[in-house]
Amino acid sequence: MQHNRPVRIVKRDQRARAEQPPQATTNEGGAPKSSERELKAVVAGWVRAHREQAEQYRRAAAGLLRDRGLRPSIA
Repeated sequence: MQHNRPVRIVKRDQRARAEQPPQATTNEGGAPKSSERELKAVVAGWVRAHREQAEQYRRAAAGLLRDRGLRPSIA
């Protein structure tokens, strides 16, 4: 039994660009664009948001336990 395989169309211009090494993009100052710095800032924001949500969840759970008359062991 034969499986239908998708056909990939590669245009000549795309093939020529794929063979060339990528060029560094520059901004107005002429310095290479720092995507690593941008990526680091985004990931740091995600980590910070996750920690804040975890802290909020911990406080809410401790508050619920206190309301029920239990002593939470969470410090």
